Amino acid sequence: MCSIGDDIYDHEEEKTIPVTKSLKLFDLCNKCRSEKPRLVLRTKDAYCNNCFLSSTVHKFKAYLGKSHLIQKNDRVLVWHQIGHPSTSLLHFLRSGLDLSSSKKLQFVPIILFIDDQYHLNLNERLNLLQKAKQEILSFGFQFNTVSFADYATNPKNLNKLFFIDIPQISELDKQKLEDVINKKTSKTHANDIKVLIRRQLLTDAAKYYQCKFVFTPEISVEVASSLLSNMSLGRGPHVAIDAGFCDDRDVDVKIIRPLRQFDMKELAFYNKINNLEPLSVRQKSLNPYSSVQDLMKKFVTDLQINYPATVNTILRIGDKLSVDRDCERFCSLCKGQLSVINDQLTSHQSTTFSHLVSTEKHDYTISRQDRYQNIFNVFDERVVDKENLCYACSNISDNVKFN
Repeated sequence: MCSIGDDIYDHEEEKTIPVTKSLKLFDLCNKCRSEKPRLVLRTKDAYCNNCFLSSTVHKFKAYLGKSHLIQKNDRVLVWHQIGHPSTSLLHFLRSGLDLSSSKKLQFVPIILFIDDQYHLNLNERLNLLQKAKQEILSFGFQFNTVSFADYATNPKNLNKLFFIDIPQISELDKQKLEDVINKKTSKTHANDIKVLIRRQLLTDAAKYYQCKFVFTPEISVEVASSLLSNMSLGRGPHVAIDAGFCDDRDVDVKIIRPLRQFDMKELAFYNKINNLEPLSVRQKSLNPYSSVQDLMKKFVTDLQINYPATVNTILRIGDKLSVDRDCERFCSLCKGQLSVINDQLTSHQSTTFSHLVSTEKHDYTISRQDRYQNIFNVFDERVVDKENLCYACSNISDNVKFN
């Protein structure tokens, strides 16, 4: 047997497990320097409750206001979800609207809850809708809801999709969604398709409610993992709008991520101090290795524990990326901009052609010229006919019936 390294534990002191350093104790709040701290963020920032609340609210308003996109009396569709971020977002909005000073929010929020928890049984889904309605009404907003499966099945019939009360739901909703997304597709591609459908749903809903903007409750970890996932799926040209502050691929509706700089710990503390109870449901069992999206989220979350600056670093990289605005061609599925057409094949097209040449069965009873012509015909069918799709969407277009 190999004896290399057998003497690694010859010395007793090397067997001792390193003692973890004790957490640093803070005597005073880092901001006011007078009150005792009640919470610690990023292992070094200690705050009392009042300073934490004021800094959190300021962070939300400053990040939202620096873009100068939203004007007075603009209507904004707010996507309400399960969990701390959505509850915090509702409280931010309600508190901002109730101010009597010049810092009062001037836009009009329209709240929309999407019924998409199809791993729950019928009673659990009805209970969730009831709780979502109660939470939205408790903040003084009107409850609006839509079925994700119904929209995916028939996205054109908007007048019959949106409700201001709890609608009738069916156990067949999950089956409806499976009819739209091919059952044989991988979970990675299925997740990608759901993201496209949900984005289009929010855009159409905004137009239905006459809103110019959409607020989504995505936080820093979700945005960072989405950025890495989209890179790995071939959506690199669109990362700037997929993970940036503003998604402006639609001419009439802009999707904004106002919680992009927040993490879950901040919002959980915010809700705790304000005595807010977010919606919660039974979670489905999740295998982090079953899809690229789940794996990236696990990777980013685990890395953030030991290296707290990980997410901020990824977000800053995303902020430096940009979209090619010169091209006027758009993907028919994700609506992202396509590359400029030129006489040379792209790397994707070249790879596809090489794959066809090496894997297609050739008919050697015909001339070499005819054999190559057959290859070109297949190439045109698989690639050129999909020139209206970006690379990532061309990989999933055969697995979705959504238009």
